[in-house]
Amino acid sequence: MKDDGARSLYGEELSAGALVGGYVVEAVHYRGAVATLYRARAVHGPTLAALKVMHPSFATARGALRRFQQEAETLRRLEHPHIVDVREHGTLSDGRPYIAMEWLEGRDLGAELQARGPLSGHEALELLEQVGSALGAAHGAGVVHRDVKAQNVMVAPDGQVKLVDFGVAKLLAPEDAGTGATSTGLVLGTPLSMAPEQIRGETPDARTDLYGLGVLLYQLLTGQPPFLGTTQLELEEQHLHVPAPRASACVAVPRTVDAVIARCMEKRREERYPTVEGMLDDLRRAVRGHGPGAIQQVRAVGLFVEARLEGPVDDAVLDTVDARLEHVRARADALGLKVLVEGGSFLLGVAVLPDEPDAERETRQRVLDMALALSEEPLSETGTARVSLAPTLHVDLATLRAGALGRKSLGGGRLMRLSSWTGGHPGHGVVVTEAAFSGLAGGFQTRHLAGRAQLHHVWRDGPLFT
Repeated sequence: MKDDGARSLYGEELSAGALVGGYVVEAVHYRGAVATLYRARAVHGPTLAALKVMHPSFATARGALRRFQQEAETLRRLEHPHIVDVREHGTLSDGRPYIAMEWLEGRDLGAELQARGPLSGHEALELLEQVGSALGAAHGAGVVHRDVKAQNVMVAPDGQVKLVDFGVAKLLAPEDAGTGATSTGLVLGTPLSMAPEQIRGETPDARTDLYGLGVLLYQLLTGQPPFLGTTQLELEEQHLHVPAPRASACVAVPRTVDAVIARCMEKRREERYPTVEGMLDDLRRAVRGHGPGAIQQVRAVGLFVEARLEGPVDDAVLDTVDARLEHVRARADALGLKVLVEGGSFLLGVAVLPDEPDAERETRQRVLDMALALSEEPLSETGTARVSLAPTLHVDLATLRAGALGRKSLGGGRLMRLSSWTGGHPGHGVVVTEAAFSGLAGGFQTRHLAGRAQLHHVWRDGPLFT
């Protein structure tokens, strides 16, 4: 009887009551080609989770298994307000991998468009600010989504969105030769929104996601994809050879919006926007008004703190990293920095700078003081491993937009291009860009980093001053 009961719970499709990690299955939510998505509930509490379990027929296929496991690791790296959170991942007793993610109320953007029809230019911009912020963070962490489409954007009842399904995501860095993990020659994605290089089986990069954003923007404004066909071959031919249609021919949007879509959907990726922020800058200029809901560009200070590890890594060391970053988060919150991006070994805190020059300089000074204090904290030693904190400070433009309940929310902007100002930290003190360091003084030593004239290495020998 026990075996029959187990088979009924843990067959090819899990039944209500099946225990998966720390969650109990409640019902099937969606049956996909590679995996089934279940609604589940935490064993010790009321927390709901979206439980994604690979089908048994794929669990023995190394390529499918590798991509599924990569999705879990990708999402763990990309803690971001507009990217779905991973709670847990592991393997069932029969070898099937699973991912437990946060349960998102609402519906996907495709269903939203079907229910309410096309969006206005301002509504499309507000939504793409959130999607773009998520993609910018992913690209900054070296990850390309490569399946950006309406069905992979979840819309909450308050209008906030989350990017989901990194199942075909791939690290931007080249794979080691001989692993078989490279995507060259392998077509992954969705025919309605695939970039030409995906159709040709070429390795994608961040500009592949820009193509998907252009397709999504056209669909948001018109209610339908830019290309339609009765066969996959017909769709692919249009993506490869037919210029992007004009949204202004269907709906009342400026021709400048057509130009944004056209550049996103250039056939040669070299002719597309190089970054999400560049595309959003042009889209803002094309549709932004000056009313109360307008998107604002504000100067903001960003504090990026990375936990550096030396020596062998085990669970105890990772727990130490988590504790150090939680300490950083608490200090950032106390100083008024909002944590916008968080990964397994880093976080980014951001605050809008005041307009008044003295107050602006005082804000930057306080953040630098905190960064110096973090860099001076003793190393955490666990066994033979050591954990230290490496802070970097920068000032640049960020976006401020109207959020739910009339509140303003930060997100996006050039400040979020982490790869342009983080990295290369010498291991002690604080790295400060010229924009963040200008006009500050007192009690520390500085030097320019070799070959990087706009970066200052700042440290001090004495105690923290106030």
